[in-house]
Amino acid sequence: MASVGTTKVAEKYRQYRPKYPPELFRIIMNFVRGQGTQCSNSNSKYPLAVDVGCGPGLMSTVFLAPYFDKVLGVDISESQIEQATLNNKHRNVEYSISPAESLPVEDNSVTLIQVATALHWFDHEKFYRECDRVLAPGGVIAAFCYSVFITVITERLNSDENMAYKAKTHQFVVGRYSHSEMEIPYPESLRIDDFYFSVKSTIRNFFHFYETTSLAKNFLKEPEIQGWWESCKKRLMKAYGTIKHRRSVDIQI
Repeated sequence: MASVGTTKVAEKYRQYRPKYPPELFRIIMNFVRGQGTQCSNSNSKYPLAVDVGCGPGLMSTVFLAPYFDKVLGVDISESQIEQATLNNKHRNVEYSISPAESLPVEDNSVTLIQVATALHWFDHEKFYRECDRVLAPGGVIAAFCYSVFITVITERLNSDENMAYKAKTHQFVVGRYSHSEMEIPYPESLRIDDFYFSVKSTIRNFFHFYETTSLAKNFLKEPEIQGWWESCKKRLMKAYGTIKHRRSVDIQI
């Protein structure tokens, strides 16, 4: 069982993290089809996909359900898997606690390994070795991440004042997964750097999103930072011409 604290963190992930758009998964599946992998039966679905570092599942895992007989979401966090299982409405989607470097699937059984804004946390050498084990011939690794840029917020979070900014894991994200240590070790690859999407949110929920990120959550607990954080909220409300925290906003990612 997960603790109260970790359960609350997972609930905030579910509530405030953005969902990726369907177009992203269509791009991924077009690449999968181009590898010549065979569908499992007449319904044109592939046998198995694994979403690694799936979190509560609603952001990325469930979008694979139409394309596969079975989708397995794995995460090292018990509370995230608890949330994912609680909110699962797909018969062909399952969730399991598992590290990325030791996946609970058979050799050569997986068509797609998907990693949505989680690759920076893995032991890359061990993870890619595990991918070699579990992927079927023609199998694909699809890894992606995102960032949000609001000048008044981003410049201070991405500064030496914030210890989390200096972390190697965050620098991987800043570099858009371009570091050689993270490079997917397969000869046929596709890199896309110009994919953007909009997320509908509110001013209140947008700030709650930031508070779930590893970059911000500890930094924002510092007493001397909290006044600045409140001023950021007021500035954004002023920019939108509102005094209401629940004012709708479109955020580009």
